[in-house]
Amino acid sequence: MKRFFFITVAFVAVTAMSSAQSFQRRASMTNHASGDREKCTIEVVVDGAAEVEIRGDSAVLRNVSGRPPQWRRFECSAPMPPDPPNFRFQGVDGRGRQQLVRDPRGGGPAVVRIEDPDNGSEGYTFDVTWGGGSSGRPSEPPPYLPQGGGRRFTVDQAIAVCRDAVREQAMERFRTSDIRFPEIRIDDNPGRNDWVIGVMDVRFRDDRRESYRFSCSVDFGSGRVRSADIQRFEEPRGGRGPGPSVAPGIEACQRAVEDRLRNDGYDRITVRSIRADDRPGGADRVMGSADAEGRYRRPDSFDFSCVVNLERGVVRSVDLNRR
Repeated sequence: MKRFFFITVAFVAVTAMSSAQSFQRRASMTNHASGDREKCTIEVVVDGAAEVEIRGDSAVLRNVSGRPPQWRRFECSAPMPPDPPNFRFQGVDGRGRQQLVRDPRGGGPAVVRIEDPDNGSEGYTFDVTWGGGSSGRPSEPPPYLPQGGGRRFTVDQAIAVCRDAVREQAMERFRTSDIRFPEIRIDDNPGRNDWVIGVMDVRFRDDRRESYRFSCSVDFGSGRVRSADIQRFEEPRGGRGPGPSVAPGIEACQRAVEDRLRNDGYDRITVRSIRADDRPGGADRVMGSADAEGRYRRPDSFDFSCVVNLERGVVRSVDLNRR
């Protein structure tokens, strides 16, 4: 019994020491800032649960449970300042859960918790960004005030939510997280005040690189992205960028899907993704996914597609399938 007791105490002590392990690392400085926004990219290996605490140009990786975590990468375009403005966290890669558990705004470090529930270790990558201005156009006022009255959402916020929506769609579509945004701005064409447009560079796993143009329709009142569309980049880099060619069709499909769900007794409808189908033979089709609540507030998820005239916004048919 005494031997068993000492073995148990020793095991608990070793487990506690393993869980309390921490590994500090100083950032490698890069020139990967986007406009006047700064960024840190962190990549670690986790088998269990761990927390990453970021302060300035240093970070601490702490083991919460499971095997000791490992550093892979810690790169920053600049040290993160105290109380960073417009701070954002974005999980990039990993099978488990990544969550910002402490926001650095108001003082203190940023803390990200990573939970890997499956057996075996897994690599996790996330970005933290801060700062942001007017994308090199100092004459543009910070709040966006289109014709018809003021809006609560700003230009920087609209660009940020568009970038997040496009990144999410691109990661799902191209199966890669190596995505860069060399150009992103508000569309200054007449009648396009609620649109964000730009160019996206994608690096695939076979080291192949391709450029795409994208556009987002953003509701400046609520900050919701109405639609996000990615197309193959066919214009010279010095051109005007993406035009409004498929936007009417995408918006018409979304309205048709929302109307169809309401007629079927659903409300609280959220279109999670929507895009023009760029596969061969899919030039007149829009596809996506949506969530909605039915009777007794029961949530349902749907995949949908529309046959639509993309330029004129005329919907010919809607196909809606519950998952």
